[in-house]
Parts: sequence; structure tokens; C-alpha cells
Amino acid sequence: MRRSALVGAALCAVLFAASAGALGPQATQETLPNGAVLIVSEQRNLPLVLIKVVLDAGSRRDPLGKGGLANLTASLVTEGTATRSAQQIKDQIDFLGAALGADADQDYATVSLQVLRKDLDTGLDLLADVLLRPAFHADELARQREGVLATLRSQEDDPTTVAQKAFQRTLFGDTPYGHAVEGTTDSVATITRADVEHFYANYFRPGGGAIVVVGDVSADELRPALTRALGTWDGPPAPPFVYPPFTPPPAQTVHIDRPVTQAGIVIGDLGVARDNPDYETLQVMNYILGGGGFSSRLMDNIRTKAGLAYSVGSFFAAGKSPGPFEIVMQTKNASVSDAITRARQEVEHVRTEAVTDDELQEARRYLTGSYPLRLDSNAKIADFIAQTWFYGLGLNYADVYIARVSAVTADDVLRVAREYLRPERFIEVVVTAGQTPPAAH
Repeated sequence: MRRSALVGAALCAVLFAASAGALGPQATQETLPNGAVLIVSEQRNLPLVLIKVVLDAGSRRDPLGKGGLANLTASLVTEGTATRSAQQIKDQIDFLGAALGADADQDYATVSLQVLRKDLDTGLDLLADVLLRPAFHADELARQREGVLATLRSQEDDPTTVAQKAFQRTLFGDTPYGHAVEGTTDSVATITRADVEHFYANYFRPGGGAIVVVGDVSADELRPALTRALGTWDGPPAPPFVYPPFTPPPAQTVHIDRPVTQAGIVIGDLGVARDNPDYETLQVMNYILGGGGFSSRLMDNIRTKAGLAYSVGSFFAAGKSPGPFEIVMQTKNASVSDAITRARQEVEHVRTEAVTDDELQEARRYLTGSYPLRLDSNAKIADFIAQTWFYGLGLNYADVYIARVSAVTADDVLRVAREYLRPERFIEVVVTAGQTPPAAH
């Protein structure tokens, strides 16, 4: 993007969430000449500015056999540039009292900076350096790779983590959601500097990305600083991501023998995408089933009444494409079958009988009452804007969410439970010591 083009462009700003009493943050949105979307939410309560660059560079973009590439690329962009070493970057950030980082999840990656308003120009210079000119030094790649490998090896001691990764592989196979963001020990060991450079060149582009800014600055104040720092950042969007044709596998039980005293169990099936129109109703249903902590039916049956597990819960991990529905718990090796049977009983219960008025009211009250806590800091506002933009939900989604949750009825809960909970297709993964007898179902 040429600086003169950025300065001279007629940028059309749209004000969101302007109505009185709206829960969602007010923000302006415009598309820059290089294709990036700029979203600015003024928050004048503190002299801080948080900038989050959102890129379509999540682990779903990992090539087959290179799981963990998106994660490793993101971790390396702040570890040295053409003009600064990793230590120099760290020292400058520490001197400013700022924070700089990069991260990748399943769907997208972010590069983030938080800095005092008075140091915005200096902070933007650092952000631009890591975003536009990462060096991917061989020694830093080796260090980061070894750190990831050490984390992956340590996770092998946690039966629940082992079960969840095995469930993910079984459900999704070699499709983009079939591996953890960190990859595997085998895949990470094969990642080269050329792999990282190629991934960066393909996906760390402004086209198709967003720059989310929250804090003590307006869009008008920000544009000159962005021009100075990011005026040369250009590149069209990467090819649109298309999830390959995918048929979930049949119901099955996967047993993994490990010398553990507490078995890790994951039960589930394919769930929904984040933009599914039933998402909010599913949140209410799942709160009652297993997402509501001690208020949930799974916790009441398996922990409170039977004393079989310290923790048990369920969730829908909704992504850009349909993610999984999972019931996750730990129990003693000897009680695996009983715990699974009880979990399935509660799934069948919520599918066949309407929830009570008390359960429905508690779920709606909690989900709507706790939602403002997701917007009580600049970091949370930036995360909210990034997610709602990436998933196409609209910046007024906080108000949409509360309205939709408040309107959910017992009949709605029963409908989505019958449609989206399919116990006849459930995959069960059990990590335990020795062979475990199958549950009665």
C-alpha cells in the first residue's frame, strides 16, 4: 500500500452499536486501500491503545503433514526481524512497558500490541517491524520448535489431553480440524524455515485481514500513524479457504492404554459452525446438559450423586466450519463404564423430555447476565471485535446474543437437542490403564 494512497483515500466509516443502551462496543469500520479492514473502538477510560491484527492464518491452513506450522510461524514473527534481534525487541517492549505478541488458533492468527497512548508511534514501529519484516532466524526456529515439542511431550502425561487429541483425530481424520493447533511431535519435527517463510508469504497479508484498535485513540487520530508504520504493507487475500468434503466416521470406541489412575474420557460427535442460526439455543441447551458447572445435569448425575468424577462438562467448539460437540470427564479406571452410561443417560434425557422452567430460567439468566463480563476490558473488547468480524456475526452481536438467548423456550431446547445430539453416532475415546469393559448402551 502506498502511503499517498492511504493518506488520500476516501475512507468510508460506519458507526456500529450507536443506539442508546447497546451492550456492544461502539466502533468505526472502514476498508483500507490495501484490503485490510480497520475497526476502531474508542475507549477513553485509560491512556492505553491495543492493536490486534487479525489474519486468516490459523492452523486450518496447515498443509497435510505439517500440523503446527501456523502456530510456529506466529510464534516466530516476534522473535527477530531484519533490523532487530529477539532480545532487542523484548528490551524495547519492556522499556515502553508495552506488550507485544502473536498467536494462532484453529481458524485465525493475531499479532497484538498494547502500548501507552503517548508511545503509540514507537509501538507501531515495533509492530510493523515484526509484521512486515520477520527474519525467521534458524536458531530461533530451532528454539521455538523445541519448546513446542517439549510441550507436546508433557501433554502425553495428561489422560484428558490425550483423549481429546485422539477424539479430534478420529472425528476429523486428515481434514483441517483433525490436528491440534500445536501439531504433533512428528509433524513439528519436519517443519523447516522454508515452510515457515512460505506460510508467512501466503497468509500474513493485509487483504482479507483486519486491524482492530481499542483504546485512547480515534480513527482520525490513528490514520497518520498507521500510514507511517504500515504504509508499505500490501498483498491480496489468500485464496478462500474451502473445507474439503467431509463425512463424519461411524460410531466407535477408541481405547488407549496408559499407566494412569484416573481415566480420561471424551464422548462426542460433529457439532456446528459458529454462524449456525441455532448457536445461541445450543448454548442454553448445553448449559443445562453439561456447560453449567454444578448446575448441569452431567455434574449432578456423575459427580454429585454417583461420586464418579471430580469434573465433567460438555461444550460445542464452533469454528468457521463445524467443530466438535464433546463431553469430557475423568474418573477412576474401574468406573469408566458407569460414568459413560450415566453421561449417555443424560444426553437421552435432554433429547426426550422438556427441560424444567427453573433450568431454563437459570440458563438464560446466567448466559445473559455474564455476557457483559466479556466486554469489561480493552483486551476483551478487541477479542470480541476480532471474533465477530472473522465469523461475520456483526459488531452488534452482544445485543443479538442476549436477545436470542432470552427468547429460547423449552420447546426450542428440545428441538436442538434432538437435532444436534446424535448418541447413535457418538465416538468414545477412553484413556485408561488396561482394557476397559464397554458401557451398557
